[in-house]
Amino acid sequence: MAHPPENHRPTVLKGIGVSPGIVLGPVFHLNRDRLRYPRRRIEPAEVAPEQARFEDAVARAAANIEDLIQDLPEELREHSGILESQRLMLKDRMLYDRTLRIIEEEGVNAEWALEKALAHVRGLFRQIRDPYIRDRVEDVEYVSRQLLRLLTGQRETDIDEIDEPAIVVAHDLSPADTTRMRPDRILAFLTDVGSRTSHTAIMARSLGIPAVVGLENATGAIAPGEQVIVDGMTGEVIVGPDETMRRHFLERREKCIRQRLDFIHHSHLPAETRDGYRVKIKANIELLDEIPTVIEYGAEGIGLFRTEFLYLASRSLPSEDTLYRAYREVAERLAPYPVTIRTLDIGGDKFVSTVSLGDEINPALGLRATRLCLKEPKLFRTQLRAILRASVHGDVRILFPMISGHMEILAVKEHLEATREELRREGVPFRDDLPVGIMIEVPTAVTMADVLAREVDFFSIGTNDLIQYALAIDRVNEHVAHLYEPLHPGVLRLIRQATEAAHQAGIEVAMCGEMAGEATYVPVLLGMGLDELSMNALAIPRVKRMIRLSDQEACRRLAGDLLAASTAREVRERLADFLDQHYPGDFEAATDLYTALRAEDTAASTA
Repeated sequence: MAHPPENHRPTVLKGIGVSPGIVLGPVFHLNRDRLRYPRRRIEPAEVAPEQARFEDAVARAAANIEDLIQDLPEELREHSGILESQRLMLKDRMLYDRTLRIIEEEGVNAEWALEKALAHVRGLFRQIRDPYIRDRVEDVEYVSRQLLRLLTGQRETDIDEIDEPAIVVAHDLSPADTTRMRPDRILAFLTDVGSRTSHTAIMARSLGIPAVVGLENATGAIAPGEQVIVDGMTGEVIVGPDETMRRHFLERREKCIRQRLDFIHHSHLPAETRDGYRVKIKANIELLDEIPTVIEYGAEGIGLFRTEFLYLASRSLPSEDTLYRAYREVAERLAPYPVTIRTLDIGGDKFVSTVSLGDEINPALGLRATRLCLKEPKLFRTQLRAILRASVHGDVRILFPMISGHMEILAVKEHLEATREELRREGVPFRDDLPVGIMIEVPTAVTMADVLAREVDFFSIGTNDLIQYALAIDRVNEHVAHLYEPLHPGVLRLIRQATEAAHQAGIEVAMCGEMAGEATYVPVLLGMGLDELSMNALAIPRVKRMIRLSDQEACRRLAGDLLAASTAREVRERLADFLDQHYPGDFEAATDLYTALRAEDTAASTA
């Protein structure tokens, strides 16, 4: 292992903490350099052999993944579906068929054709507004890289080559890399790219390996052998820490251990304020692989089961039985807790590849979610049948996304009732009183909330979209994304209006957007009177702790005060004062030293 240069000045990198834990150790670089290959023209007679070469690479990649699945350690068996989905991706028509077609139509070598097909896939994924789905492009990138390595014969550093405890640094890692990590050798890992919802992050949490992703240039900023401190909760990475920082690290690690034990203790306690206001805390999931984490972190059910991955992981539309088996599994594993299954929330970006949709200038405002389902009744009925059939295996609820008016919910309920009648005629059992809910994520759904509330059993506020539509902000547009503001007074008023309409109609209202999992917003949401909060499972312990430290009456007064504010800045200032007064110490910068150092670096770089 190489050693860092002498007199190296400590620096701080900031990424996305995706798996908690704080460690200190030397760095091991995994070679994931960009592959190089020329664009090569081929003669017509070479097309068939070139296509065969590509097909052989696909077959070998599939065999490699199959071997990995067979060799999975016991603690990762439940994640085999992630690798299986990557095996299916090898034959996805966007990648596989398109590459074969480009070889033939453009007369180019397989590597170049594959890269061109991948560029097309990247472009499609960039249009997706849902970050959970957009992040799936990482799996496509990984699959393509494996194919390119097989085609070019270039190898990369193997994770098995690490023979002493180290912190892995790489441009990117795949779930397959993660399955081969031995916790006694891999102290943590850092990557240039990645996201909180990547499959690699999910598997790191299962293995208990601290991880920070999205560091942008960890591979360039950290030398092999260099000592680093990794904080997998905050996303802070200290490169070349001095003695003061090492002492701080030890104190911080001890504090983290105590805090984690405290969180674990709170995670299985009821989410109840000091004055007796009880809130249900549930988890948002996308994959069945996330269920163990949901249970470990003390969720009281699934508040949002995103079903899109069941469609994205298949070359063709999933069958009713495929959906039923997935829904049944999550219902049975979470029993007796409830599971809220959201019907397909996918847009006009053609990722349901067998449903032909035209290109749309603005997919976020186009044919997506319930609008798409109503246009494609067969697609919709298949989901409804699967959900109804699964309802006898647990406390299943159904949630319809992007309802913007009364006619839509009436149309949805007609399909639901027609599907029930079909199952009755066939003698297929289902729960007749399956609770029905809608997502409140369009401003008109708020203004019509009193009407809509009479048609359903619960509301679930999707703050990500509600904020986007209310403020007319495209979250994926870099020029306006900074204007996205959960604490905008207008947004708070929408949340309050929807909540009051639900309660006046005698139904419960949940929140399943990112706002629900942010601890600093807990007093605001308690004051608004939300009945349920659903979030990323990792956020649950802290949110529960916040609730148990809160007084709902004080939060109600706070909410009233914030609703009277004129600007988001004013709201933030009043909320900050409230947090200081009611939760002293809880929101102090946990990384004071790191923050100061980073500020020092910034000052130095701009001097």
